[in-house]
Amino acid sequence: MNQPVTYDEIRRQPAAWETTINSLGGERERLLSFFRDTAPREVIFTGCGTSYYLSIAAASFFQEQTGILSRAIPASDVMLHPRSVITESPALVIGLSRSGNTTELVRALREVRKRGLARCLAVTSNPSGRSVQAAEQFIILPHIREQSVVMTGSFTNMLFALQLFAAWVSRDETLLGELRQLPRLGEAGILEADELARTLGGDLRFNHMIYLGLGAYFGLASEGMLKMKEMTQVFSEAFNPLEFRHGPISVIRGGCRVFLLSRRSTRPYDRDLAEDLRRHGADVVVLGEGLDGFSADHKLDLAPGLSDGSRALLYMPFLQLTAYHRTLKMGLDPDRPRNLNPVVVLDDDKGE
Repeated sequence: MNQPVTYDEIRRQPAAWETTINSLGGERERLLSFFRDTAPREVIFTGCGTSYYLSIAAASFFQEQTGILSRAIPASDVMLHPRSVITESPALVIGLSRSGNTTELVRALREVRKRGLARCLAVTSNPSGRSVQAAEQFIILPHIREQSVVMTGSFTNMLFALQLFAAWVSRDETLLGELRQLPRLGEAGILEADELARTLGGDLRFNHMIYLGLGAYFGLASEGMLKMKEMTQVFSEAFNPLEFRHGPISVIRGGCRVFLLSRRSTRPYDRDLAEDLRRHGADVVVLGEGLDGFSADHKLDLAPGLSDGSRALLYMPFLQLTAYHRTLKMGLDPDRPRNLNPVVVLDDDKGE
């Protein structure tokens, strides 16, 4: 039996990050020239499904790094109600789609440009995608095209490209130096992440998965939740960790496993929350840097010395692998998840 391609696409991510750095090196001035010419007061990141969760992470990171108002909006909202979501002028819409052909995104970019509401930048793996044709500029990463239905490496590489873009816009050489370390650090940590993911994925006692992340990490937590839901159909949710105490914590019981994506900036709060979660009966998995003081059932220590924003990519292979190994344990096919297709095209979309 051949190994599912999903596994290879998850494991090869650190090498793909290196290719992303190298392939975008020659695009820096083109993209910066477009950004300077646009001079946006507002940046809207938009997409569907995984690409929307990517938008959440990218918008939070971009605003924190550049100081420019940045928001994540589902592509369907931009498509149907563009004037209600684009509130500043000049504005930039950054549209994200692995295939470049997602109907809502393509129509959103066309609608925005037709109404003169914003300039548009498409990010995709597909140079012939319709989103590229609908936008004025583009970031194309052909090396991240995937055979699998679920997005894995395409998520992290598109996020990585936008992190590099934010570092260029803000002229932050320290950040660029940190980002350039990620391929090496990711490769160094992938085996440990895979081993822990195999252990957790093989344990079927837990039927309620909760993912907690703050700021850009909420986008990561949401994507971790989606990978588990897509591949296994296990009930999964995502929340802001400090908000979780305000009501949602009532669902904690013995069958819950909680993945806490810890940030250096919130470490004291994260430690207290982990203790509360365990006291209420949850199985707690903590990911982050410097976890010695945490009370948790499982820990994944990530590479030290990076800022919270730079470290973001290192969380994702473990979350993806945990869903993958659970899928295998359940006897399901991770390459063919239930009810899903690689790209969503609406019934009335004729590709015009």
